[in-house]
Amino acid sequence: MRNKPIFFAALSLFVCVVASAASAQEISYSEYDRLTRKYVDARGLVNYNGLKGELSALKSFIDQISEVSPHSHPQQFKDGGEQLRYWMTAYNAWVLYIAASEYPSKSSLWNFVGLFRNRTIKLGGKQLGLEDLEHKIIRPGYKEPRIHFYINCAATSCPALWQGAIPEGKTWDVLDQSAKRFINDTKHVKYDAAAKKLYLSKIFDWFDDDFLNYLKEKKNIQQPHIAQYILMYLDGPARETLSKTPLNEISVSYFSYNKSLNEQR
Repeated sequence: MRNKPIFFAALSLFVCVVASAASAQEISYSEYDRLTRKYVDARGLVNYNGLKGELSALKSFIDQISEVSPHSHPQQFKDGGEQLRYWMTAYNAWVLYIAASEYPSKSSLWNFVGLFRNRTIKLGGKQLGLEDLEHKIIRPGYKEPRIHFYINCAATSCPALWQGAIPEGKTWDVLDQSAKRFINDTKHVKYDAAAKKLYLSKIFDWFDDDFLNYLKEKKNIQQPHIAQYILMYLDGPARETLSKTPLNEISVSYFSYNKSLNEQR
Protein backbone atom coordinates (compact mmCIF):
# COMPACT_ATOMS: atom_id res chain seq x y z
CA MET A 1 0.00 0.00 0.00
CA ARG A 2 2.85 2.37 0.82
CA ASN A 3 4.08 2.13 -2.79
CA LYS A 4 0.74 3.01 -4.39
CA PRO A 5 1.41 6.78 -4.65
CA ILE A 6 4.75 6.07 -6.31
CA PHE A 7 3.18 3.53 -8.68
CA PHE A 8 0.39 5.88 -9.76
CA ALA A 9 2.81 8.77 -10.15
CA ALA A 10 5.03 6.65 -12.36
CA LEU A 11 2.01 5.42 -14.33
CA SER A 12 0.77 8.98 -14.84
CA LEU A 13 4.20 10.07 -16.05
CA PHE A 14 4.34 7.13 -18.47
CA VAL A 15 0.90 7.96 -19.88
CA CYS A 16 1.88 11.61 -20.34
CA VAL A 17 5.11 10.67 -22.12
CA VAL A 18 3.30 8.25 -24.44
CA ALA A 19 0.55 10.78 -25.18
CA SER A 20 3.11 13.47 -25.86
CA ALA A 21 5.07 11.20 -28.18
CA ALA A 22 1.92 10.20 -30.07
CA SER A 23 0.94 13.82 -30.48
CA ALA A 24 4.39 14.72 -31.81
CA GLN A 25 4.17 11.94 -34.38
CA GLU A 26 1.13 13.30 -36.15
CA ILE A 27 2.04 15.50 -39.09
CA SER A 28 -0.50 17.96 -40.40
CA TYR A 29 0.02 19.10 -43.98
CA SER A 30 -2.70 21.74 -43.69
CA GLU A 31 -0.43 24.76 -43.30
CA TYR A 32 1.80 23.72 -46.19
CA ASP A 33 -1.35 23.15 -48.23
CA ARG A 34 -2.72 26.60 -47.40
CA LEU A 35 0.52 28.46 -48.07
CA THR A 36 1.22 26.82 -51.42
CA ARG A 37 -2.34 27.44 -52.57
CA LYS A 38 -2.05 31.09 -51.56
CA TYR A 39 1.45 31.93 -52.79
CA VAL A 40 1.99 29.55 -55.73
CA ASP A 41 0.19 30.39 -58.98
CA ALA A 42 -1.08 28.13 -61.77
CA ARG A 43 2.31 28.34 -63.49
CA GLY A 44 4.02 26.97 -60.39
CA LEU A 45 5.72 30.30 -59.67
CA VAL A 46 6.03 31.65 -56.14
CA ASN A 47 5.13 34.97 -54.57
CA TYR A 48 8.18 34.97 -52.30
CA ASN A 49 7.52 38.44 -50.96
CA GLY A 50 4.09 37.37 -49.73
CA LEU A 51 5.37 34.04 -48.42
CA LYS A 52 8.13 35.81 -46.51
CA GLY A 53 5.39 37.65 -44.63
CA GLU A 54 4.07 34.30 -43.41
CA LEU A 55 7.43 32.67 -42.81
CA SER A 56 6.47 31.75 -39.26
CA ALA A 57 3.55 29.70 -40.60
CA LEU A 58 5.86 27.82 -42.97
CA LYS A 59 8.32 27.39 -40.11
CA SER A 60 5.61 25.67 -38.07
CA PHE A 61 5.42 22.98 -40.76
CA ILE A 62 9.21 22.80 -40.98
CA ASP A 63 9.29 22.23 -37.22
CA GLN A 64 6.94 19.25 -37.59
CA ILE A 65 8.93 17.49 -40.28
CA SER A 66 12.16 18.29 -38.47
CA GLU A 67 11.09 16.01 -35.64
CA VAL A 68 9.19 13.25 -37.47
CA SER A 69 10.02 11.22 -40.58
CA PRO A 70 9.47 7.72 -41.96
CA HIS A 71 12.88 6.84 -40.54
CA SER A 72 12.22 8.12 -37.01
CA HIS A 73 8.53 7.14 -36.76
CA PRO A 74 7.87 4.43 -39.39
CA GLN A 75 4.59 3.44 -37.73
CA GLN A 76 3.09 6.76 -38.81
CA PHE A 77 3.54 6.02 -42.53
CA LYS A 78 1.38 3.12 -43.62
CA ASP A 79 2.94 2.48 -47.03
CA GLY A 80 5.50 3.61 -49.56
CA GLY A 81 3.13 6.17 -51.01
CA GLU A 82 2.77 7.95 -47.67
CA GLN A 83 6.51 7.80 -47.09
CA LEU A 84 7.22 9.31 -50.48
CA ARG A 85 4.54 11.94 -49.90
CA TYR A 86 6.45 12.99 -46.80
CA TRP A 87 9.93 13.03 -48.38
CA MET A 88 8.90 14.99 -51.49
CA THR A 89 6.87 17.50 -49.47
CA ALA A 90 9.77 17.89 -47.06
CA TYR A 91 12.11 18.64 -49.97
CA ASN A 92 9.82 21.30 -51.44
CA ALA A 93 9.01 22.80 -48.05
CA TRP A 94 12.65 23.19 -47.07
CA VAL A 95 13.55 24.74 -50.46
CA LEU A 96 10.64 27.17 -50.11
CA TYR A 97 11.68 28.04 -46.57
CA ILE A 98 15.32 28.70 -47.50
CA ALA A 99 14.41 30.74 -50.58
CA ALA A 100 11.74 32.79 -48.79
CA SER A 101 13.99 33.36 -45.76
CA GLU A 102 16.67 34.96 -47.91
CA TYR A 103 14.40 36.75 -50.35
CA PRO A 104 14.92 39.26 -51.99
CA SER A 105 18.56 38.15 -51.86
CA LYS A 106 19.18 35.44 -54.45
CA SER A 107 22.96 35.16 -54.11
CA SER A 108 22.91 31.60 -52.75
CA LEU A 109 20.25 30.20 -55.05
CA TRP A 110 21.33 27.84 -57.78
CA ASN A 111 25.00 28.69 -57.72
CA PHE A 112 25.74 25.02 -56.87
CA VAL A 113 27.80 26.00 -53.85
CA GLY A 114 24.93 27.49 -51.89
CA LEU A 115 21.43 26.11 -51.69
CA PHE A 116 22.09 22.57 -52.91
CA ARG A 117 25.65 21.83 -51.97
CA ASN A 118 26.12 22.98 -48.40
CA ARG A 119 22.67 23.53 -46.90
CA THR A 120 21.90 21.43 -43.86
CA ILE A 121 18.29 20.59 -43.08
CA LYS A 122 16.67 18.53 -40.34
CA LEU A 123 14.19 15.70 -40.79
CA GLY A 124 13.06 13.20 -38.18
CA GLY A 125 15.49 14.58 -35.64
CA LYS A 126 18.54 14.10 -37.88
CA GLN A 127 20.57 16.59 -39.87
CA LEU A 128 21.27 15.98 -43.53
CA GLY A 129 21.76 17.91 -46.74
CA LEU A 130 19.17 18.65 -49.39
CA GLU A 131 21.24 16.61 -51.81
CA ASP A 132 21.26 13.71 -49.34
CA LEU A 133 17.48 13.82 -49.23
CA GLU A 134 17.21 13.55 -53.00
CA HIS A 135 20.14 11.30 -53.85
CA LYS A 136 20.45 9.09 -50.77
CA ILE A 137 16.83 8.72 -49.68
CA ILE A 138 14.27 9.51 -52.39
CA ARG A 139 15.95 8.25 -55.55
CA PRO A 140 17.53 5.00 -54.32
CA GLY A 141 14.79 4.27 -51.83
CA TYR A 142 11.86 4.39 -54.23
CA LYS A 143 13.31 4.16 -57.76
CA GLU A 144 10.44 6.29 -58.98
CA PRO A 145 11.51 8.59 -61.85
CA ARG A 146 8.31 10.64 -61.63
CA ILE A 147 9.69 12.32 -58.51
CA HIS A 148 11.75 14.47 -60.89
CA PHE A 149 8.53 16.10 -62.08
CA TYR A 150 7.35 16.95 -58.56
CA ILE A 151 10.28 18.02 -56.39
CA ASN A 152 11.13 21.64 -57.00
CA CYS A 153 14.57 23.22 -56.74
CA ALA A 154 13.47 26.90 -56.87
CA ALA A 155 14.79 27.43 -60.41
CA THR A 156 12.62 28.54 -63.32
CA SER A 157 13.42 25.40 -65.33
CA CYS A 158 12.51 23.10 -62.44
CA PRO A 159 9.14 21.36 -62.56
CA ALA A 160 6.26 23.68 -61.68
CA LEU A 161 5.70 23.77 -57.93
CA TRP A 162 2.46 22.00 -57.05
CA GLN A 163 -0.35 24.07 -55.52
CA GLY A 164 -1.45 22.46 -52.27
CA ALA A 165 -0.24 19.37 -50.46
CA ILE A 166 -0.55 15.86 -51.83
CA PRO A 167 -3.80 14.44 -50.40
CA GLU A 168 -3.47 11.34 -48.26
CA GLY A 169 -3.46 8.22 -50.40
CA LYS A 170 -2.99 10.17 -53.64
CA THR A 171 0.79 10.17 -54.07
CA TRP A 172 0.83 8.03 -57.20
CA ASP A 173 -2.03 9.98 -58.79
CA VAL A 174 -0.23 13.26 -58.19
CA LEU A 175 3.00 11.86 -59.62
CA ASP A 176 1.12 10.80 -62.75
CA GLN A 177 -0.37 14.27 -63.08
CA SER A 178 3.04 15.83 -62.50
CA ALA A 179 4.60 13.69 -65.24
CA LYS A 180 1.88 14.60 -67.72
CA ARG A 181 2.10 18.28 -66.85
CA PHE A 182 5.87 18.36 -67.29
CA ILE A 183 6.15 16.22 -70.42
CA ASN A 184 3.33 18.04 -72.23
CA ASP A 185 4.90 21.44 -71.58
CA THR A 186 6.94 22.42 -74.64
CA LYS A 187 9.40 24.27 -72.40
CA HIS A 188 10.52 20.84 -71.22
CA VAL A 189 9.71 18.44 -74.07
CA LYS A 190 9.41 19.25 -77.76
CA TYR A 191 9.62 17.03 -80.80
CA ASP A 192 10.73 18.35 -84.20
CA ALA A 193 9.25 15.78 -86.55
CA ALA A 194 10.96 17.15 -89.64
CA ALA A 195 14.41 16.94 -88.05
CA LYS A 196 13.51 13.83 -86.04
CA LYS A 197 14.97 15.56 -83.01
CA LEU A 198 13.64 15.35 -79.48
CA TYR A 199 14.38 18.40 -77.34
CA LEU A 200 14.31 17.66 -73.62
CA SER A 201 14.82 19.27 -70.25
CA LYS A 202 18.28 18.75 -68.76
CA ILE A 203 16.53 16.71 -66.08
CA PHE A 204 16.36 13.85 -68.60
CA ASP A 205 20.10 14.17 -69.11
CA TRP A 206 21.13 14.46 -65.45
CA PHE A 207 18.93 11.56 -64.36
CA ASP A 208 18.86 9.46 -67.51
CA ASP A 209 19.70 6.32 -65.55
CA ASP A 210 16.53 6.73 -63.47
CA PHE A 211 14.33 6.82 -66.56
CA LEU A 212 16.14 4.14 -68.57
CA ASN A 213 16.45 1.75 -65.63
CA TYR A 214 12.73 2.11 -65.03
CA LEU A 215 12.08 1.05 -68.62
CA LYS A 216 14.40 -1.92 -68.19
CA GLU A 217 13.12 -3.08 -64.82
CA LYS A 218 9.42 -2.24 -65.04
CA LYS A 219 8.73 -2.46 -68.76
CA ASN A 220 11.22 -5.20 -69.65
CA ILE A 221 12.81 -3.11 -72.41
CA GLN A 222 16.40 -4.30 -72.72
CA GLN A 223 17.69 -1.42 -74.85
CA PRO A 224 15.50 1.49 -73.85
CA HIS A 225 15.38 4.89 -75.51
CA ILE A 226 14.30 7.97 -73.56
CA ALA A 227 11.60 8.55 -76.20
CA GLN A 228 9.86 5.44 -74.88
CA TYR A 229 9.53 7.02 -71.47
CA ILE A 230 8.29 10.29 -72.97
CA LEU A 231 5.61 8.41 -74.91
CA MET A 232 4.18 7.05 -71.66
CA TYR A 233 2.85 10.53 -70.84
CA LEU A 234 2.95 12.59 -74.04
CA ASP A 235 -0.43 13.56 -75.51
CA GLY A 236 -1.68 15.16 -78.71
CA PRO A 237 -0.16 15.37 -82.20
CA ALA A 238 3.40 15.23 -80.86
CA ARG A 239 2.73 11.78 -79.45
CA GLU A 240 1.44 10.51 -82.79
CA THR A 241 4.42 11.75 -84.77
CA LEU A 242 6.99 10.64 -82.19
CA SER A 243 5.48 7.17 -81.87
CA LYS A 244 5.71 6.67 -85.64
CA THR A 245 9.42 7.52 -85.81
CA PRO A 246 11.86 4.59 -85.50
CA LEU A 247 13.81 4.94 -82.27
CA ASN A 248 17.17 4.62 -83.99
CA GLU A 249 16.35 7.68 -86.09
CA ILE A 250 15.50 9.95 -83.16
CA SER A 251 18.26 12.28 -81.98
CA VAL A 252 18.14 14.00 -78.61
CA SER A 253 19.14 17.50 -77.61
CA TYR A 254 18.72 19.31 -74.31
CA PHE A 255 17.35 22.74 -73.50
CA SER A 256 19.54 25.10 -71.52
CA TYR A 257 18.54 25.21 -67.85
CA ASN A 258 17.23 28.52 -66.54
CA LYS A 259 18.55 28.80 -62.98
CA SER A 260 16.86 32.09 -62.14
CA LEU A 261 14.54 32.06 -59.14
CA ASN A 262 11.05 30.71 -59.82
CA GLU A 263 9.39 33.90 -58.59
CA GLN A 264 6.24 35.57 -59.82
CA ARG A 265 7.01 38.69 -61.82
